[in-house]
Amino acid sequence: MGAGARDHDAGRAALPRSRMRTERSRMGPAGIRLLLTLLGMMVGAAGCDVTDVPTGSGQKTLVVLATVVLTIDPAEPSRIDTRAVVVVSEAYQQLLTEVPGAAGRITGASGRSLSLAAEEDPLGACTVLPEDLYGEDGPLGTVGSCHTAAAPSAVFAPGEVLTLAVTTPDGAVLKGTSRMPDAFVPQGLSVEDGRCRVEPGSGYRFAWAPVDGAWAHVGEAEITGLSPSLWSSSDPLYLPVTVLGRGRDVTDMVFPGDFLLELLSDVDNVELHRTLDAGLPGGARAEVTIAALDRNWANWIREGRLNINGETVVPSVFGDGTGMFGTSVRWKVEVESRAAEGAGDVPLCGSGVAG
Repeated sequence: MGAGARDHDAGRAALPRSRMRTERSRMGPAGIRLLLTLLGMMVGAAGCDVTDVPTGSGQKTLVVLATVVLTIDPAEPSRIDTRAVVVVSEAYQQLLTEVPGAAGRITGASGRSLSLAAEEDPLGACTVLPEDLYGEDGPLGTVGSCHTAAAPSAVFAPGEVLTLAVTTPDGAVLKGTSRMPDAFVPQGLSVEDGRCRVEPGSGYRFAWAPVDGAWAHVGEAEITGLSPSLWSSSDPLYLPVTVLGRGRDVTDMVFPGDFLLELLSDVDNVELHRTLDAGLPGGARAEVTIAALDRNWANWIREGRLNINGETVVPSVFGDGTGMFGTSVRWKVEVESRAAEGAGDVPLCGSGVAG
């Protein structure tokens, strides 16, 4: 079995069932929605043990959620783009609000740096659904100031140590440090323009060499082209899998089989689970992303074994507040389920077929 299926006890997919909805952020592979959901738990839990900042005591608290994600082209590993997002929030009485005028900068050991610009309309970069924080009847509102930076090049290198610095107009300073996971790409995968094929009704085992600096792996898939009897929504089917606690020991994921954990308990989608467990149906397409996360990110989303709330967030941002500074290296590919359409068609993904 693949990585996700093998690791139910060590790190079940740390994502609530509502994640099957397809609207989500572009902050990184695990998505800011999960991070902010856990942040909401932390803000609402009086006497939280994981930080010295009493977020549930009625005191205003600055909270920073920051990520840097490097996306590698699996066909040309030297092609890397960089995306950084920093969300700065003020937590008070279980609500999160913006911090106007905050500024963020990320600097690598090489001396290269990114200065993050504030997003006036952050829905494309820092989206969060209100029910993830406040319940389905909760208010729609901002949860923080959104700052982003992107470059079609490797501003930072895989394995590099990065430093985050966030300042606010009133003089508050928050800092964090992360060592990025090393670069990795799938082995034995044939792609053309980011696309490959599988035969209808089959899946594919993505495999890679162990990744130094990886503390968790996250897979995400958006599937389109499913028959209405399987998936009636006009939105793509979104499936995530998170493998925690095994780090560089994770070296493969089977798609779609290992991405179906959320469907196991969904009585409304029994046939969908049965079909996808056998493989990707003919005519369907999927964008599959697999990422290695650093220690900070893995610790922020890890499951708690002892605390009653079931989640234990470990901060990695310190100073005049708290939060997380996580980094990730990822790659993505579009998988099409169909027979070849003549000479010159996109290639079969490779020999890692999982029927």
